[in-house]
Amino acid sequence: MPARRHLDLAAPVRFLASALSAVGAPCLSAAIGTIGVIALISTTGCAGHSSVERGIDRSASSISASFDGSVTEERNYVLPVDGIIDIDLETFAGDVVIRSGRETKNEVRMQVTVTASHGADRTDEARASLAQVAVKAEIRRGGDVPTLVLRGTTEHDEAWLHQTDIDIELPELRRVHVKTRSGKVHIYENRGACSVETSDGDIRMITPWAITEDVTLVTRGGEIVFRSFTGTCGTFDIDCVNGKVLTRVEAGDWRVVDPRNDHDTLHATLGTCTNKILIRNVDAPVTISVVPEPMEYGSLFSAP
Repeated sequence: MPARRHLDLAAPVRFLASALSAVGAPCLSAAIGTIGVIALISTTGCAGHSSVERGIDRSASSISASFDGSVTEERNYVLPVDGIIDIDLETFAGDVVIRSGRETKNEVRMQVTVTASHGADRTDEARASLAQVAVKAEIRRGGDVPTLVLRGTTEHDEAWLHQTDIDIELPELRRVHVKTRSGKVHIYENRGACSVETSDGDIRMITPWAITEDVTLVTRGGEIVFRSFTGTCGTFDIDCVNGKVLTRVEAGDWRVVDPRNDHDTLHATLGTCTNKILIRNVDAPVTISVVPEPMEYGSLFSAP
């Protein structure tokens, strides 16, 4: 497997269950009973230093908030895990970034940035409304590997004024499901199936592993990048309305013979696998790369 490139992440965290342990300086905690279950509805957590990408995102968000009167609150948490896990994540709106392959010592670290955008003349109301946003997470067992189930909700009457930006880092990720809206979804180093649905945001699934299970990536108005290791196989069904499809496949039996294919549509097979790779986009491109060094461009570039 090719050498991996990682962004540096080591943020201290805040926690709400006796099963959780803080990294760095401790924060106020409250046990809620069941081990492995956390209700992330707390006040702001401990601060921590950022990766390059996270730093860029924070700067952009800060500049945007200063102009539109948004109010933000950062909450940081940690949850213990043992080995590889799946993730099932759904939130009402906001960005989702999941980074696997991290040296987190059997921990899942979650940074949640809650934003209320009521406008410059309603900042007090926006600040008070942050308490109506909740993110709840639970480790569910019973399958062949545990699953981190995470849900973000808001009880505010004007739900469209809220969003939750969720940043997760963990040691090993197998399968992942993410559903959000009005936000980007970036997933790094998953080893298996991937399902992502969002709107008005980029999707990036970048992994140094060969993907041989189903993948579904759906958005509009944001670029989709699928980049994986040679050995990836499956049936590709890509439709990109008012966009274009770019491909780079450096190994394997790559067959592109369907008469429906043109600049924005791709029907093809790679290898003999029967898994489906379904991608849908509108008004933005789709990039497919199956290469020996899928991580070589890092996370900020999308060249095929």
